[in-house]
Amino acid sequence: METRLYKCEYCRKEFLPVRRRVQKYCSNSCRSKSHHKKAKSTDKIEVDKLGNKTTKTSVEKLSIAGVGNAAIGSAAVDLLKYAFTKEENKPATKSDIKNLAKKLKRYHRK
Repeated sequence: METRLYKCEYCRKEFLPVRRRVQKYCSNSCRSKSHHKKAKSTDKIEVDKLGNKTTKTSVEKLSIAGVGNAAIGSAAVDLLKYAFTKEENKPATKSDIKNLAKKLKRYHRK
C-alpha cells in the first residue's frame, strides 16, 4: 500500500491512494468529471474544425460505360437464372395460360 500522497488531476487536492496501482483521481466522481470535460473539449474542437472547412461533395456522373456495364450485368444474371431454373418452376406466360384454357374447354362447356 502506498504511503505518499498524490495530487488529483481534476480537483488538485492531495489524497492517499486506496488501490494498488497509481491513482490519478481522488474519487470516481473526479474521474468521471474529468472524462466528461475532456470529451466536451474535443467535441468543440472537432465542431470548430468542421465549421471552418468547406468541402465540396463530389457528384458521380452518369456515363455510357456505366450504363453498359449495368445492362451487361443484368442480362448475365437473367441468363443464368433462366439456365438454372427448372421448367416447372418458371413463371407462366400468356401463351401457356391460353394453351391451358384451350385444353380445359374440351372438358368444360358453357
